[in-house]
Amino acid sequence: MSAYDIKEANMIMSYFKPKVQQPQSVADYIRTNLEALPKDIHLIDQIELHKQTREMVYSTLDDKAMLAHKLQNSLENTSA
Repeated sequence: MSAYDIKEANMIMSYFKPKVQQPQSVADYIRTNLEALPKDIHLIDQIELHKQTREMVYSTLDDKAMLAHKLQNSLENTSA
């Protein structure tokens, strides 16, 4: 995951490593932050990094929305 801190003018990239075999919550992960100044990362690489992060987040949200829609349809069919 990456973020750009405008106030501090640096790029923060976080890596999450599971502490347990089957992580169930946020507490089951160890977070490692890497900070870099934007001038040290080429603009094209910054854009690509944000693009990949956005695609991962969108994909997760899309999967959850589709699952919720399927569940709603199943509930409607069951009640009918």
